[in-house]
Amino acid sequence: MRKTTLQLVIICAIFFGLSLNAQQKSNNTFKHVEPPFWWVGMKNTKLQLLIHGEKISDFEVEVSYSGVKIGGINKVENPDYLFIDLEIANNTKPGILPLLFKNENKKIIYEYSLKPRVKRISNKQGIDCSDVIYLITPDRFANGDLSNDTTDDTIEKVNRKDENGRHGGDLKGILDNFKYFQELGITTLWLNPILENDQPKYSYHGYGISDFYKTDSRFGSNDDFLTLVNKSHDNGMKVIMDQVFNHCGSGHWWMNDLPSKDWLNQWETFTRTNFTNIASSDPHVSPSDFNLLTKGWFDSNLPDLNLENKYLETYMIQNSIWWVEYAGLDGIRMDTYAYPNQGAMSRWMGALKKEYPDFFMVAETWAKRASYLSYWNNEKANRNGYVSNVNSVSDYPLYYSIIRAFKEDGDVYELYETLAEDFVYGNPSNNKVFNGNHDVDRLLAQLDGDVDKLKLSMAFVLTTRGIPQIYYGDEILMKNKRPDGKVREDFPGGWKDDSRNAFIQKGRTAEENEVFNYVKRILNWRKNAKSIHQGKLTHYKPDNNVYVYFRHSENQNTMIIINNSDKNIQTFDLGRYKGSLKGCTKGVDIITGNKISKLDKLALPKNTALIIDLKK
Repeated sequence: MRKTTLQLVIICAIFFGLSLNAQQKSNNTFKHVEPPFWWVGMKNTKLQLLIHGEKISDFEVEVSYSGVKIGGINKVENPDYLFIDLEIANNTKPGILPLLFKNENKKIIYEYSLKPRVKRISNKQGIDCSDVIYLITPDRFANGDLSNDTTDDTIEKVNRKDENGRHGGDLKGILDNFKYFQELGITTLWLNPILENDQPKYSYHGYGISDFYKTDSRFGSNDDFLTLVNKSHDNGMKVIMDQVFNHCGSGHWWMNDLPSKDWLNQWETFTRTNFTNIASSDPHVSPSDFNLLTKGWFDSNLPDLNLENKYLETYMIQNSIWWVEYAGLDGIRMDTYAYPNQGAMSRWMGALKKEYPDFFMVAETWAKRASYLSYWNNEKANRNGYVSNVNSVSDYPLYYSIIRAFKEDGDVYELYETLAEDFVYGNPSNNKVFNGNHDVDRLLAQLDGDVDKLKLSMAFVLTTRGIPQIYYGDEILMKNKRPDGKVREDFPGGWKDDSRNAFIQKGRTAEENEVFNYVKRILNWRKNAKSIHQGKLTHYKPDNNVYVYFRHSENQNTMIIINNSDKNIQTFDLGRYKGSLKGCTKGVDIITGNKISKLDKLALPKNTALIIDLKK
């Protein structure tokens, strides 16, 4: 009896092992299943799976899992794809969802994971006026892990001597220098895209994505990105992810086997976009100009995605939600927002708001005038009926005014005049304001090397209305002009063989420390400045290149004076501003720490700013 039982056990074990091996081999049928997993309990109970495998459309698909049913199985012109619509009831339990694929010859089970939603430290996700965003180009910030500088699964290898090449910066480098962010006083990290860019060259910037679900191995792994987000949250900071819907990289896996011809915006020959953003909102635009903007390619290695394809639209929206849920993101910066199909982008915003009502989404909308930008920042339908759903835009009109105002012979009337146009916006307080980023010349270069003017621009950006953002290295006087590879330069001290370490005080020059400490004082004061977070902006017409404005809430009042002239003003009379002083008789200049015992006349040194915390 024991011998017979033993033989039976052996036979069963052999059979089970053969069956398991057969199933593992059959899983090679599936080249890609995306999203790679999902969660139960989402507000949107619908999920669409992209299934990619040789002749996969020959299979029928069945599910047998409580709470899950198939809403539709969609074939496209390429037989290597299926798009499966699933409906996941709210009471569905987490677990392994078996997807049965069968045809006349075989049956294959794909085990798809449905995960429980992660309970975060805070259920509120979002960025607001209390935050200050610090923009980093990861490849150029710090190299914390030398072992991933060059990886087997990516083409381009590290070459720090090439300004357009990969230099080795990574997520561990950002984590290793976390104390720098805390000392400086920023509250939010925004990283240029960290997803895989498997291109033969010029892949460091991150905007040629080759896998929308995978962190570039030269930056680290998905888990490494999650570690960065979690550490930020543990230290009271937030993270914005840079996402791209307009295009992918030519190295994307689907480029060798497109689901359909209309997956991309295709032309007979390579056709570049006209980069004319205003064509998106122009009521008189010609069809050819509009098509060239929205369907032309950024570059020959950046295929233009066609979000008019309903499967691709769903794919991209789900990808965005996947990263928010997976990593617990606080915000998304959407690259080239004005370029893709407007309806798809509006639906993307709506889908995210449904899942995460407090979530922050800032659209890159490169427009030089407030009237152009207001098309995207609105609280109701535009005249053509379009509702963008955007809750923040990149305030390029104010950026250009900042550069003009603080350049040699510039006048702060530029700032006053631009802010006076805020009536065109739905909510100007949500605008992301900045004095530099990865797409323009360095701030100090724009201001002709004038450090005092750079400090003035920092004082303004950090106290005006909106959500401020500064670009890494501007606080230590990086000063290169374009091309792009130069303005996205390496942060000194981020590499072990660097001659100095600007992450610490002794590694910075006296002038660099002066500016670093200037920005640091404002940022750390700003963390508790309710007048800046919640207050109204009241400003006065500048005279003699002196701009005065107030940020005032119910319990706090702050006066900002920017003397942009090259003249010392010995007795600046405050009588004109009594209406905004509201009974305040004294104050503290938060930049110098000096107490001001009487608010009647002030001395204003040339090219300086005062940020006065007013007291009654």
